[in-house]
Order: sequence, then C-alpha cells, then structure tokens
Amino acid sequence: MSAPVAAQTSNSTVRGNAPAGATVIATEVNTGAVRRTTVNADGTYVIVGLPAGSYHITAGDGLSADVALSVASVSVVDLEPATGANDKDTILVTAKHQTVEVRSSQVNQIVTLHDIASLPQSTRNFLEFADTVPGMQFTRDQKGNTSIRGGAQLDSAANIYIDGVSWKDFVGSGGGTSGSGSGFAGSGGASGEGDPGNPFPQLAIGEYKVVTSNYSAEYGDASSAIIIAQTKSGTNKFHGEIFGNYTDQNLRASLPSETDKARQSSKEYGAALGGPIIKDVAHFFFTWEHKSLAISNTVFPNGAVPAQAIALLPQDVANQFGAVTNPFKENLYFGKIDIEPTANDRIEFTGNLRLETNITGASGQNAASTAVPYKNDVKRGDVRWQHSTDHWVNEFRASYQDSNSAALPTKAAPQFQYSWFPNAPTAFNSEQNSASIINVGGPGSGVGIVNRQRGWTFADNLTFSNINFAGNHTFKVGATYGAIKLKTQNASTDLTNASYYYAVSSDGVGATPWQVQFANVVPGYSPNVTTTDKQYSIYLQDNWEVNDKLTFDLGIRWDHEEVPAYLNYVTPAPVVAALNGPFCGAGATTCATNNTYAQVLATSVPGAPGININDYVGTGSNRKAPHNFSPRIGFTYDFHGDGSFVLFGGYARTYNRNLFSTLALETTKIALNNNPQVFFPSAQTLDTFGGGQCKTQQDVNPVNHCYAWNPAYLTPSGLATLQTSPTSHEVDLINNNIKTPYADQFSLGIRNRIGDWNTQATLAYIASYDGIYGHWGGRYADGSFYQNGSQWGAQGVPGIGSLILWDNGFKDRNFQVSLAAQKPYTKASGWSATVSYTYSAAAQNNSYAYGSAGNMYLFDYPTIAGYPTLRSTAVPRHRLVMTGTYDLPWGIQFGGKVSLATSQSVSQIYGCNTGIAGCNPYNAIGGGTAGIAILKPNDFLGYKDIDVQFTKNFKLAYGATAYGRIDILNLFNWKNYDPAAIVTSSTNGLPTSAAFDTRGAIVGTPFMVKFSAGLRF
Repeated sequence: MSAPVAAQTSNSTVRGNAPAGATVIATEVNTGAVRRTTVNADGTYVIVGLPAGSYHITAGDGLSADVALSVASVSVVDLEPATGANDKDTILVTAKHQTVEVRSSQVNQIVTLHDIASLPQSTRNFLEFADTVPGMQFTRDQKGNTSIRGGAQLDSAANIYIDGVSWKDFVGSGGGTSGSGSGFAGSGGASGEGDPGNPFPQLAIGEYKVVTSNYSAEYGDASSAIIIAQTKSGTNKFHGEIFGNYTDQNLRASLPSETDKARQSSKEYGAALGGPIIKDVAHFFFTWEHKSLAISNTVFPNGAVPAQAIALLPQDVANQFGAVTNPFKENLYFGKIDIEPTANDRIEFTGNLRLETNITGASGQNAASTAVPYKNDVKRGDVRWQHSTDHWVNEFRASYQDSNSAALPTKAAPQFQYSWFPNAPTAFNSEQNSASIINVGGPGSGVGIVNRQRGWTFADNLTFSNINFAGNHTFKVGATYGAIKLKTQNASTDLTNASYYYAVSSDGVGATPWQVQFANVVPGYSPNVTTTDKQYSIYLQDNWEVNDKLTFDLGIRWDHEEVPAYLNYVTPAPVVAALNGPFCGAGATTCATNNTYAQVLATSVPGAPGININDYVGTGSNRKAPHNFSPRIGFTYDFHGDGSFVLFGGYARTYNRNLFSTLALETTKIALNNNPQVFFPSAQTLDTFGGGQCKTQQDVNPVNHCYAWNPAYLTPSGLATLQTSPTSHEVDLINNNIKTPYADQFSLGIRNRIGDWNTQATLAYIASYDGIYGHWGGRYADGSFYQNGSQWGAQGVPGIGSLILWDNGFKDRNFQVSLAAQKPYTKASGWSATVSYTYSAAAQNNSYAYGSAGNMYLFDYPTIAGYPTLRSTAVPRHRLVMTGTYDLPWGIQFGGKVSLATSQSVSQIYGCNTGIAGCNPYNAIGGGTAGIAILKPNDFLGYKDIDVQFTKNFKLAYGATAYGRIDILNLFNWKNYDPAAIVTSSTNGLPTSAAFDTRGAIVGTPFMVKFSAGLRF
C-alpha cells in the first residue's frame, strides 16, 4: 500500500519585526498583488501564502524593504528604524535572492531561473539542474532516457510538486505523472525504461527547491528527495520568448558501439507569452514547447559472440546490424490564469498537456524491425482559491489528472531470436551456455503494456500565523481526498507476435526453431486490471519561533490508501485447492507423499524457512489498508540572529508507495499461460531447463512441453492448437499484510554566509525499509529450496505453475556527507558559482538482484534474509559538481559545469557446488564457495564531464533582446560507460575484477554541439 497524494503549498512566508500596531503591506512588484497584516503587540508579524517573486514591503511611513521570495521558503525581513534615525527617512533594502532557505530544518537548495537559463544543458528537462544539489543524481542514458534519484534509494522514491500539486505516478514507475515515461523521478518507459521526454515545459518554470531530507509534514508520497517547483505567471507587462535549438549526427562524436553513425537530427523549439488581462487584477501565461529527436542507437551482438557466428546468419538477418534511429516527438502545453478579485483572494486556473510518441526497442541485440510504438499522454487541470486575512490563510484546490502510458504493437509479425551456443550439440543448455546474437521480425511475445491513472483530488490547507504562546507559531493543517481510477496491463495476447528461437552453432543455423514462446490468456482471466484508488491524508505542522534565534519545526502526517484490487482480491479457487491438495514432486506421475503442498511449504529446513501459505491467500476480506503516521521534527538555531551562522537538523519518517502494477500482479500474471514455452526436437539442442529433454523425436512428450515441429506453428492458428495441451500459468501471491515502504531521515548541518557566498555542510543518515520484492516459492518434496545446487527443479503450485511470493524486505542505508557553496548571481557582480560535493557510504540488501539495484525479483535465496546488506551499487562513493556563469564583454555570457564521480560498484552471486545453500547455477561463474562478491571497476572515475555554453545577446528596439547560443557538451569526449554494463572477470570460479564494457553503452552524451537562437521581449 502507499502514502497517498496531497496538494501541498509551494507558497512562501515573510516574517520579522516591525513597529507594534503598524500595517505591513507586501506588494508583488510585477503583478500588483497585495497582502497585508497587522503587527503584534510584541513587534512581530507574519504574512503567509505568498507566491515566490519580488516584493516591496512597507510598514508605516518610510519603513520599506525589497525582497526576493524563493519558492516554498521563509524569509525574515525586519522593518525597524535604525538607531537614532527618523522613521520617515529610514529605508531598508534586502534584495538578494536566496540559494537556500536559511532558517529551515530541511536539507534544501534552490535552483534559480538564472541557473536554468545560463548553465549548459543537454535535455531541456528542467530537472537536469537538480544534480547541482548534493545527494542528487540526474542521469541520461545512451537512448536519451532520463531519471533522477535522491541518495541511494530507487528513482521511484522521489516526488515532485508543481505549483503545490504532487505529480506522483501511482501505477508504473513511481516517478511523475505518467512516470512510465515521465523523464523524471523514477521515469520508466512502458517496458520499464524511461523516455527522452520532458515532464513539463521549461519555459514555464520560475524556480524550484530541492529537499533531500527532513521535509515538513505538508509533503508526502516520497521517501527520498522531493522537488518543489513554481511556474511563471503573467505580469502587468507583456513578456514573451521564442526559442529553437538544433543538433545532428555531424555535430557529435561517435558512440563506442557505433561503426557508422545513424542520421540523428534533434530539434527543440517553443514560445511563451504572458501579460495582463486587467492590470493588478488578472493575468495570463501560456507556453508551448516541441521536441523532435532522432535517437541514435546501434544493433550489435553480445560481446561473447564470435565473428564466425555472425557469418552463419541469413543475409537478411545479418543486414540488420548497425546504426539505427528511433524517432521521438513531444508537445508540451501549459497555461495559467490568475485573478485577484479582492486584496484577500487569489484564484488560479492552470492546465497542462503532454503528448508524446516514440519508437522504442531498437538497440543492442534488438533490430529496428522489433521496435514498438510508445505513446504517452498527460492531461492535468487545477483550480486553486486562496483566501487571506490578517492572521490566517485558507487554500482550497481541486485537481484533475488523466495520464496514459502505453506500448502497444501496431505490427503483427513473429519475432526470430538467434543465439550462439559454442558447446552445442554436446553440452547445450538454453540458460547457461548461450549468447544473444540478434532478434529480428516483430516486437516479440506478449509485448503490450498500458499504465493509466485518472481522477480527482481535493485538498484544503489552512494556515494560522502570529499565534503567540511561548514564542510565535505558524500553524498549518491540511487534508486531502483523492479518487483515482488506476489501470495496468502487462502483456498483449496477439499470437501473431510469438517469439521463435533459433540455435546457431559451428554446424550452422538450426533449420527449425528449438523453442517458441507466445502469449496465451487462461480462460476466465484477464491480463489487465482496473480499480478506483481512494486516498486520504491529514497533516499538522507547527513552525514555532521560540525567539529570534531558535525555531522548531514540528509536524505529523497521516496517510491511508485503499486499493480495492488488492484489498478485495480473492485467490482463485483452483489455486487454493492445489495449495491444499497432495504434493507429488517435480516430474512425478504418482504422489510419493501424503503431505499437501501447503504442508511442504511450511516445512523448515536449513537455509529455507517454512512458509505459511495462508499469509498470502486472499479471501476478499482478510486484507487491511495500513494507517501510516509520519512524525517530522526539526530545529534551527541562528547564532547571530541574522542568518549568517545557522545550525539545523531533524528527523522525519517518510512513506513512499507500493505501485499498482505490482499490487495487481496476482491478477495479471495468472491470466497468462506459461505453456508458451514449447520446445521442438533439434539436432543442435539438448534442453533440460524446460522440464525435460527435447533433442530427438523420441523425446516428444507434451508433459515436458516437447512437440514435433510443424511449419503450421509459424501461424497463429497453428499455435492455437498447442493451447489445448498441458499448460501452466504463473501464480503470484502477495502477503496479506503488505506494508508501505518508508524511510527514516536524520540530518544535522550548519549554514554560513561568508561575504557573497552561502555555504552548507550536512551530515545525513537515511535508512529505508519494507521495499517489496518477489521471491521463488517452489519447493522440493522435503521442503528444501535447493537440491544438487539448483532451485529450478523445485515444484510450484501442483497442476498450475510456478509460484512467486511477494513480501516486504528490501532495505538500504546511506550515511551521507554533503558540502555545498553558492554565490548567487547579481547584475553588479556579473557572475555566479556553485560547488556541490557528496560522500555516500551506502549499503543495500538488493544490490545483487541480477547485478542491478532495483530489480524486484530475488530468486537465488529462499527469502530476503539470505541476502546480506553490502555496499550499494546505486550511488558513487564520491561525487563533485561545480557550475559557474560569467558576463563577458560584448554582451556574451558564459556558463560552465564540471561533473566528476567515482566508479560505482557491481555485485556478483557466485559458487555452484552440490549441497551449498545459496547457489544459483545460472549466476555462477564456476566452482568455489557460494556467496556474493562486490567489485568496483579499476577506473577511479566512473563519470567525468565538462559542459560549456556561450550566449551572445543583441539588444533590439522596444526592450527586446535576441540571442544566439552554443552548448558544447562533454567537451573532451570522455567515455562515461554505463555502470549497468560492467563486465566481471574470475579466477578459479571466484570474481576477481570488474571493468567497463568499452564497446557498450554510455551515459550522458558523447562530445556534442548544440546551436540555439531566440528572442525575448
């Protein structure tokens, strides 16, 4: 289950001291919006609910200040006459922009509009600049897919708020709305990858704040970092911008995997316009951005495939190696109308539309003929009404969302997969001794995924300010209710898209396939699930200013979510009967035991604790949604009372969510028949993985899924005849008491203002728990998980199929030291700089999930208890990011960014001796003691990059400015190899070293030049 979405505030607060009884008036200088309050008898005042912007603040005659309020922050502005001065002659000016919220217990940093406009950038995803914040990683893989992560947790643990509204994806990836391709915070394509799209038009973003830990109780649905962004609004003057940028294959270096460059033109362009509808009362803002990319990839064989194997392929297959281009198109729209009908009311209407089309899948061993169209549509609308008085502000919001992310084949054609078997025909095994050469034809068996969420969320946030009791309190209370219809589909059932497997050996290419896989829906079941998700939350937050130095942030949050598809799930009667029926043992024709399968599962043996299967059987009424309470405690101590030397720290319990696509596996998986793994006799093959041998005609036996080859099986009608044969389908069962993943966040830090520099040093410890994982439920007749070093002979649910059980158990911890310094840009100085260093000592118990942190399946050991918590593969130990901008002569502006990170670790499960518990033969390198090795590539730096940009501005008439810009990315063409493709070496069966695959994929970009031009007015 999960912590539900909430509409939170991105507004800011200004507080301070002023003459008692005076009226403090805050006027936004660009829109004319006015807020006011009366100063308390003790000389304190607070104005809450202010959108970020530039304000002129007055308190009676002659007392005034100009201040730039940052998003979701608190600024202290004292409006008091200087000693010995006349009130009417006193003017205070405090106009420097914050780069951090100084008096906050949150670990935070602000990304300004100047950063967004002036630093080099490869994606136009506004979140790319978040990696200038300690603890954040923004990544772009070779396919252009982007993601952002906070600390050592998965991308799905982050969340983003735009104009105070959570954009959490509930279904596919856990990132942003339609995170199944969101381009941020856990972006994952419909096939589990991200996409090159941007979540939101960059022209619409004013600034945003990144909070890496200890955020207040207003914010939920995340257990790592959150990002709070505010969009631009129209002003009392018309302003606009038009831009375009371009790059192609001739403006970049070759990729390591390329022999010839594919055609790759990338274009981005758009426009924005804002201005008054009625001066000081109503304004509008609208923007549109278009992205058209030709994403270059390469089709190449697995590194273990020799040239002789490629020479054996049919010519029409071999011709499909080489450079390929995957087209991508995106249109982003955003509009806002704000109305201030009175001095106490503000009404906002916002709308957002994101339309994407993409061709995915053509890369690596997948030829362009296997590619699948991907569509990602997002529609959002929000209405917000804010009513303000002297000492309280109420904000009501109604939000609608409809996001649909789908990869559905439009081409009906079989797929042909060719694999190299160096030991065939004497020692062939489909799982151990093969290497993929190429896949051609159609999209492949079962490809067809849909994730959708649509519905309404209502929220009300009430803030009371200037409550005097042992100091000054700003008290917030909020409640949210959401009804969101969720849909997930994880497979297509078109038999035309079956996958046929051909073996290639020194004898040549098999004349007939040795295996076919195809989708087959079990009668009475469906591979898609729809449910209406009910989400509730309440929070209380007290910002308690004890005095001008000490402040406490105290909060608590309650979240509750009801997912009927999980809560009301009834395990199918045939499955329950089989669980409680006799256990015959794998491959047996008669039962050799009087035990039921449930009793066998309950048997504890060394290395395999017993399982009470009733903990996983749903009756429709035995599952309860959790009630999650999240305390948040923080403090700041301002030693000098002026924000120049501040100690801060705190603790927060934060809940993320279990995604609906996971909670629906009980329904979607059992609907798909596993008999699609059908084998055919072949002189080149000897397969034991499929449950028996299938080498000659004498081996033909439907019980072992071995059939005599018939050319009719190349057609859907022919495959349909196999559906009446003995079948099996996967059984997924989720624990009836599944919990919500959460994290405990601890932090302690100090902030200093040294001249024009803001510095921050922080110690943080974040431990996350209860991540959900699937583990192998099969057992042998004596209850053991292994026999002869293998678990694959163990039986699943008798007469039905394999068993996968889902439990809480993933955990990670990260001790993090971060150092940051920012020198804000001012026109007078003409330059800015940031420095961000992060040391991460992180560990996880899921790092070795088939070599990739984040894999939800762990099949090597009976339960998560068998996996030790070892060094994390998800985050580098050291990371340094530095940026700078400088105003050069002749209207030229320079921006630069340096990124350095040490190599990330890789993990390997090894050992495969008879009788050794914890041995998975298909992950083993060779003999030796079973265990897990953590290795790191010899290269000290796993990532290094320098990007620069130069912009030349041309002043035109009527205050307009034209500009030309050049971005040079990866200036020295450093090869940043993908850490997910690290290759290990072994000695005597033990992993001894790791190295980057220098022929494989990279992250980031090669050397690349982008040209841009635009007009601002």
